[in-house]
Amino acid sequence: MADEYRVDLSALQQVITRLNALVDAMDGIGTTAEYKTELPEGYLGQGFTQEAGLRVAHSKMKQDIAGVVHELKLMLFEVGEKTQSVHVAYGSREEEVRESLR
Repeated sequence: MADEYRVDLSALQQVITRLNALVDAMDGIGTTAEYKTELPEGYLGQGFTQEAGLRVAHSKMKQDIAGVVHELKLMLFEVGEKTQSVHVAYGSREEEVRESLR
C-alpha cells in the first residue's frame, strides 16, 4: 500500500492570510520611513560643518530603507501568490479525487 499524505488547506490559507497582513504592514513601515522621518535644514543645529553631511546621510538611509521595504513587499507578495496557487491546485485535485470516488 502506498504511503498517504494529506495537505492541510486551512493551514495554507492561514499562511496566505499572514503573508497578506505582512505586505499590508510593510506599507505602513515604508510610509513611516519615507514621510515621517524628515530632517529639515537646521533641525540638528546650525553653524557646524557636519550638519549638512548628517542630513545627506539621513536622506540616503531613508532611500535605502524604502528600497529594502519595497523588495520585502515584492518577496512577500510573490510567496503569497505561489502559496495561493498551491492552495488552489491542491483544492482542485482534492475535489477531482472526491468526484472520481462517487
